[in-house]
Amino acid sequence: MRLIIHHWDADGVCSAAITAKVFEDAEVEWQSCTPPIGRFELDDRVLKLVGRAARIYFLDLNMVDAVKGMNKPIVFIDHHNQERIQKRNVIHVNPVLDGNSTPSASWVVSSYFSCWNHLSAIGAVGDLGMKLFSTEFGPLAEKLLIKHGISKSDALKIVNLIDSSYIMMDRKGVEESVAFLAFASPSELLEREEWIKNLERIENEIDKAFSNLKGKDIAWIEFSSHLNIISKVARRAVWEKKFNAAIVINKDFNGLAQLYIRLKEPSSRLLKLISELRAKGFNAGGKEEVVGVVCQKDRIDDLIKAVKEVFG
Repeated sequence: MRLIIHHWDADGVCSAAITAKVFEDAEVEWQSCTPPIGRFELDDRVLKLVGRAARIYFLDLNMVDAVKGMNKPIVFIDHHNQERIQKRNVIHVNPVLDGNSTPSASWVVSSYFSCWNHLSAIGAVGDLGMKLFSTEFGPLAEKLLIKHGISKSDALKIVNLIDSSYIMMDRKGVEESVAFLAFASPSELLEREEWIKNLERIENEIDKAFSNLKGKDIAWIEFSSHLNIISKVARRAVWEKKFNAAIVINKDFNGLAQLYIRLKEPSSRLLKLISELRAKGFNAGGKEEVVGVVCQKDRIDDLIKAVKEVFG
C-alpha cells in the first residue's frame, strides 16, 4: 500500500489527489491521510498507517524532522524552504533547494509524476491566489484551467470550497476530499453541498475577525476563534484589501494560539523571523512570503514581541 500524507489546505489536497489519480491509473493500492489540522505532527492514527505502508509520500508538509526518523521508502515532495534530507531511503523533491522557483506543491507533484491537469493549477491558486497569473507560471496554469472549462475566478472559488473542510477543523472531510477531487468533474467541484454550507459559516467568522483590523500599510488583526481561519484572514488582507503585509493572531484556537504572516512580496525578513522563532523554541515554518506558528496560549506575548522586533 502507498500512503499519501498531505497538508490539509487546497494545495496539499490537490497534490494528494493528483498522486491518487496516478496510483489509480497504475492500479496501485493507496490510502491518504492528513496530520491533525493545525499541528505539524504525526498522531497514533497516522503512525499506524505508516507501519502498514510499503512506501510513503509526504506532500506539501514541511516535516523534515519526522521523516529523518523513518526507515521506510519515502518520497518527500515540497516547495517550502527546508533542510535537504540526506538519507538513502528518502527521495527529496523540492526545486527550491536547487535555487529554482515553483508556485506550489501541486506544481512539483505534477512535474514529478508528469501528470498535469486542472488540479495542478488549482493547487497553485491555493498558494498564490490570482497573483499566480502574473507570474511565469501563469500562462500554463491558465491553459490547464481553460482545457478543463474552469475560469480563473472559478479556480479561486474552488480553492475556498476545498479549504472549507480544514477551516471547519473537519479532518475526515479533508481526507475524503482527496478521492473526490481525483475523480470528480470540474463542474462538480463548484457544487459540493457540504463545502458550500461550510463557506457560509466561515464567511461570518472572517467578517468578525476583520472587525478588529488595525494598521494602514500592514494589517494587524487579533481575534479568537475555534475555526482555522487565520490564513484566510491574512490572504484576504493582502490579496483583496491590498495591504502590503498582514500579521494575524488567533489568541484562542482550541486552547492554543496561532500566528500567521503573509507579505505582498517575498522578503528575507521572514526567513530571519523563522530562524529566530525556532531558536526561541517556537514551531515556526514557511517561506519568504508566509510564516505560520502554533504555540501555547501563555507564550503569545513572547511570540508577538519577536515579530515586532523584525517588523517594527
